Amino acid sequence: MKPDMTPQDRIDNYVKETKYPRSLFISEDGRIVGTWIMGNAYGVKSGYYGGYPAGYLKRVRALFPEKNKALHVFSGRVDQSAWPGDTVDLNPDMEPTYLDDAQSLERIPLGDYDIVLADPPYSVEDAEHYQPTMVKRNKVMRALSGVSSGTHVVWLDQVLPMYRKDTWKIVGVIGMVKSTNHRFRVITIFERLCHET
Repeated sequence: MKPDMTPQDRIDNYVKETKYPRSLFISEDGRIVGTWIMGNAYGVKSGYYGGYPAGYLKRVRALFPEKNKALHVFSGRVDQSAWPGDTVDLNPDMEPTYLDDAQSLERIPLGDYDIVLADPPYSVEDAEHYQPTMVKRNKVMRALSGVSSGTHVVWLDQVLPMYRKDTWKIVGVIGMVKSTNHRFRVITIFERLCHET
């Protein structure tokens, strides 16, 4: 797969790989937009509270087939069969690749990764399941600015995190509903802009 995929290339590959109905489109400003209805698969394959919804990683990977080195931030337990990659967590019981705080990412060679997948706690109540205090999203986005130009961050949340417009460009926004009586979430896809020289 060519490394300089257009948004339409990504959507076409998504449809081809997943076989799901076409639910993603290109907006007038060139972004990928749409909605994913995840269906009635309630199970989280990793078995971890707050883990990625069933089928989520498969869908995201179909949008980014050229990416070779993934970093899962706020990882908890990740289904490595869906998308292998290194993990970051504060809890040593999760056996992360990097035991680190996502708000600083001091121990991580961010330049080694071409995609970052982030699924932070959405609320104080969610954060209580993991023990740390609620994260400051803007600090995480600032820490992630150490990635190389062109790296994508796929952020699953209920809010749009604060970010610097001279550092990040939003290239996709996908609404996601898991099933009945589940919270509506949004997948924001950021691309790291060129570093200033």
